[in-house]
Amino acid sequence: MIAVGHTAGHVYPALAVADAFRAAFPDVEVRFAGTTDGPAGRLLAARGFALDPVDSSPFGNVKTLGRLAALPRIMAGIAQARRLLVASGSRLVLGLGGYASGPVLLAGRSLGLRLAIHEANAVPGIANRILAPVVHRIYLGSAVVAPKFPRRRRLVTGHPVRADIAELGVVPRMTPERNRAVRVLVMSGTRSAAFLAARVPDLLAELERRGPVIEVLHQSGEHTPNELAHAYRRVGVKATVVPYLDDIASAFRAADLLIAPSGAGIVAEAAVAGVPAVYVALGDAAGGHQAANARAAAAAGAGLALSELEWDGDALAARLAALLANDSAWTRMSMAARRLAVPNAAERIVVDCEALMLGRW
Repeated sequence: MIAVGHTAGHVYPALAVADAFRAAFPDVEVRFAGTTDGPAGRLLAARGFALDPVDSSPFGNVKTLGRLAALPRIMAGIAQARRLLVASGSRLVLGLGGYASGPVLLAGRSLGLRLAIHEANAVPGIANRILAPVVHRIYLGSAVVAPKFPRRRRLVTGHPVRADIAELGVVPRMTPERNRAVRVLVMSGTRSAAFLAARVPDLLAELERRGPVIEVLHQSGEHTPNELAHAYRRVGVKATVVPYLDDIASAFRAADLLIAPSGAGIVAEAAVAGVPAVYVALGDAAGGHQAANARAAAAAGAGLALSELEWDGDALAARLAALLANDSAWTRMSMAARRLAVPNAAERIVVDCEALMLGRW
């Protein structure tokens, strides 16, 4: 049973692990549980999976009264998850982060099942901090966060990425050709869509004034695509705006530059693809985890890091113009990204899960 959070950033690594399990062990049944207040059900259904609903409620980034109000819903979720785990005969529960994973993991603990969690970010989330003492293994997306968890139960695996993304790891990356437009991919997260829609068209117009011709593919998320397309036309930048990208691997393959929030999943996928990036951390991300993700990528030379609270379009345009005018600088950033990549993270998790389950299946 894989417990998934309420965002796409939780669902995609869960799907990667599920695919790796089924590739290695075709007779293993993989199921998913989580809340229904996000895109998980839709994304799983598109891949032929169902989401078993389990109640939960946010416990981090809320005040004391909010946490007290969350407790009855969490307790109800634990009872739901117990019934689900018993009915399904689940033996292993893997949590991919987010508040939705809490009731499922705690229910699994009460039933004596084997438990594992994955911490994707450079700063651990509150759910994983609470769950860490009760699980048997803690998988980590990065060694940066390792000191936050017990040495004997932690394992750095990298962040699971889907097979089509993992395949990008062997695709050569070439510097942008001078006889064509620079291809910029903009990927919006659930909460970053409005900010990037308001800032990026003007940023790229300023960048174009400084030299390179720009061609944009902007995933707008929930922000109105028509309004965003008009914003690009207003500033004279050629852009294709889509609510969602069905073929993200192709978009990464074509991109010369990525602008995106610094969620762990996007950082991991861009690393595999070897795409130089501008990571724009959410200003109010819990525990500052997106800022930490961005700083870690920038420290490795894999991108530029800033926060929504630090946005300076003119200064950023100048830095990007310098990067795109210097083939060596672009190549160094691309290669640095690739050094961060762990395209086989999902397979690593499956191998260790099997070790945890030795004699228990």
